[in-house]
Amino acid sequence: MSTTNPLGGLNGVGMNTPQTGLASNSLMGQMDFLQLLMIQLSYQDPMNPVNSQEFAAQLAQFSQLEQLTQMNQNLSLSQQTNLLLAQSVNNTMAAGMIGQTIVANGNQVEMIEGEDATLNYNLNGAAQTTTITIKNSAGATVRTIQAGPQSSGDRETTWDGLDDEGNQLPAGVYTFSVNATTSSGSTVQATTYTCGAITGVSYVNGMATFLMGQLEVGLGDIIRVEG
Repeated sequence: MSTTNPLGGLNGVGMNTPQTGLASNSLMGQMDFLQLLMIQLSYQDPMNPVNSQEFAAQLAQFSQLEQLTQMNQNLSLSQQTNLLLAQSVNNTMAAGMIGQTIVANGNQVEMIEGEDATLNYNLNGAAQTTTITIKNSAGATVRTIQAGPQSSGDRETTWDGLDDEGNQLPAGVYTFSVNATTSSGSTVQATTYTCGAITGVSYVNGMATFLMGQLEVGLGDIIRVEG
């Protein structure tokens, strides 16, 4: 009396399959594949064994699965090693940046009481009117500066640290924005920058962040290092 194969070969998995303790993951691993192969052999009809070519093909599939698993593991290890190496190199270089003056993308400025603060920006074209708005950490506007007509290129405006009523504002970090228009009223694109000397380096999750007083600048935000 022949024995019915409930699996119907590996291609029949999922049809009347007995409980085999296979992993519930949707992707089969090496042990899952091997276990299915052993179950198939145990249920085959001795009078009608599995075709040798089909069996060889299944073994080849198992071999390919093992090779792909090893490749993925090696690739993952290589990526992790490269990432750690890149972080180590970046962090070593970052420490050597202390004392260098940089220009970085950003709209923050540190105001030190008793000193003027410099607001740096770039105009994409000549402007007839240039308005600079300064806000505190709460997002409230504390000062509006009318810089007047300006030519295109890198520009800077000095802020004395006073608010619109002439009162001295507390030292700290402020943000600023630039609104420029032409004589016809068209908007001139303005890009703000953060400039200053690097005073230290902070490491967060292995990544370096540059400190300029109270300001923090990421490595990817740096545009240039000035001599």
